[in-house]
Amino acid sequence: MSDDKKDVAGVIAFPPLIYGAPLALAVAFDRLFNSKRLPVAARFLSLGFFVAGASTVASAFVALKRAGTYIDVNEETTAIVEDGPYAYTRNPICLGLTFGYIGVSLAARTALPLAILPGVLWVMNAGVIEREERYLERKFGKTYRAYRDRVPRWV
Repeated sequence: MSDDKKDVAGVIAFPPLIYGAPLALAVAFDRLFNSKRLPVAARFLSLGFFVAGASTVASAFVALKRAGTYIDVNEETTAIVEDGPYAYTRNPICLGLTFGYIGVSLAARTALPLAILPGVLWVMNAGVIEREERYLERKFGKTYRAYRDRVPRWV
């Protein structure tokens, strides 16, 4: 089967790239123009965000693996996962990546990435999450709709 005929959601880009590229550019821009830094205490908060992000993503990966479905957005989804972090949020990987993004911003003591985070989340929502939701509803129908109605998109 050719790639253009794959049964996938058709997201606009790999989610870590959607988070990582703007984050790296914003931190680089901040360093280049020597912007005002966040207080040193921001670095202490960053650890909590890193831990929350890493544990959320890791537990989502475990749940996906246990269900026998793919993590890669360019592969077919074979199951609706409803356990682990998926019992609390339909998008634990996106949530974990958001926590990680905030953690890097705080560790770097720069506010610019935080200022553009709403735009990053808009791109994630329009270019990834909404496409995945349409795909899952098309593929799993009533089963996905019941899950969607029971579990919030973020938290």
